Amino acid sequence: MAGTGRDHPQKQLLSLIRNFVTEKSQGERRVVTLRKQIEKLTSDLSVVNLELEDAKRCKELTEQELIGFEVQFSMSEASTQTLEARISRIQDEISALGSELETLKTEEAALREQFIYSMLDLNAKIRFV
Repeated sequence: MAGTGRDHPQKQLLSLIRNFVTEKSQGERRVVTLRKQIEKLTSDLSVVNLELEDAKRCKELTEQELIGFEVQFSMSEASTQTLEARISRIQDEISALGSELETLKTEEAALREQFIYSMLDLNAKIRFV
């Protein structure tokens, strides 16, 4: 039985060594698995960073286009206001010319009537003479 007592601590020691080796092996496998996960996440991060850079470039281009459209709109609006002012001025001139034309027509009618009256008067004088 004395030998059996010695075997027991040796068995415990062997069991502890086996457990240690098993845990060490599992730990190494976990480290390998974690490294693979880190590599995958690093790769994913690189892809996402590239997508982010593309999105930033796209945003900048869109903002530049928007600024260009705003400038173009502003210029179109100014051009429209200029054209509206010209149209208003032309309409005022047309209105003034219309009034002047009506005045001339009235004067022409009065002169025609005066001419006809003068001709009739002259005709009457010629006939009586």
